[in-house]
Amino acid sequence: MEMTRPSITRLARKAGVKSISEDCFTNIRALVSQHLHMIIQNALVINSEHQTKTLMADDIYESLAMLGENLAQSHDLGTTTVSK
Repeated sequence: MEMTRPSITRLARKAGVKSISEDCFTNIRALVSQHLHMIIQNALVINSEHQTKTLMADDIYESLAMLGENLAQSHDLGTTTVSK
């Protein structure tokens, strides 16, 4: 599944970007795909260390932490906040 132009545009607008050139869309798709691949690959290694067959949200959070993404989980509210 590929990220659509409108979804990339919505994310860019939330980040404060006013306009996006045409060649940026392919670059953004490639970067997102590469980063997602790394996250899932790490999460699968973590999952195998836990000796389970189901990939859980905690495996993803651990994978993101390994990649240097600091996530603060709020189990009480059911939300996650990202801090850098």
